[in-house]
Amino acid sequence: MKSYRLELSSHIKRGRYANFQRESEGAEGLFMLGYEECEPDYIIERNSFPFWGLEFVAGGEGFYREGEQQRTVRYGAVFTYGPGIDQRWGNKRDRPFKKYFLIRGGAEFPQLWKDAGLHPGRMIQLGNASPVVAVFDQLLDEGGHGDAKTAQILGSLESVLLALIERHKGTARGDLSASRKVYDMTMDVLQRDYREIASLAELAKRVGYSGEYLCRIFKKYHGESPYQVLLHRKMSAAWLLLRDGELQVGAVAREIGFDDQLHFSRVFRKVMGCAPSAV
Repeated sequence: MKSYRLELSSHIKRGRYANFQRESEGAEGLFMLGYEECEPDYIIERNSFPFWGLEFVAGGEGFYREGEQQRTVRYGAVFTYGPGIDQRWGNKRDRPFKKYFLIRGGAEFPQLWKDAGLHPGRMIQLGNASPVVAVFDQLLDEGGHGDAKTAQILGSLESVLLALIERHKGTARGDLSASRKVYDMTMDVLQRDYREIASLAELAKRVGYSGEYLCRIFKKYHGESPYQVLLHRKMSAAWLLLRDGELQVGAVAREIGFDDQLHFSRVFRKVMGCAPSAV
């Protein structure tokens, strides 16, 4: 089968991608996914795109042009695009995007995406985006495998991803208040520095606000405490490292900031539902 690849933006500092073969140029279905850390001057300006794309912003801040309205893009934003859709989006120079994306083929907007409440050219804001990050990481990890079960597993993970998007869409207030800005800034720090942060107190010191205040605003905008978000991010990264198979459990624990392997194993089991040795 022929493999169709896309020309990627040159304004990417670091990326991880998975491409899949397609039987024909017009075939439906997922055929590419990726994670990108963008350069300060990252911007997309085009009048159309030959395939259907879904973007999820996991860090940074920028803008998204939706019709005549320019909207702020921040952590937890999801938007889609495709054939015949005008696209204008980019990040702030001092807060470049960290983002995931899916690319699907087909003549019509994917029904799976439509069922999840997504619309071509529209952006939604998620209230709790941490589970979405974890599933994207699993999609990328599974995309590196090429066995007989890969397509089935990818399809199942995409369904879970869309179910989480549907569950959490519109639950963020999307305002520009001082508390929202602190929440966004703290999420950026969590996504970037999760390996070095071991506690709520350390996070509070790093962002310059009290732990009590951070807990209040995370309850308002996220539904989980900042420490729970931190643990989910650490365990998602640990899961990927364990699946790669290059590091022992103790080394993985140290990589994400745990000095005690037994403590790491207990937390991993609680968050991920299995022991590290079972990954």
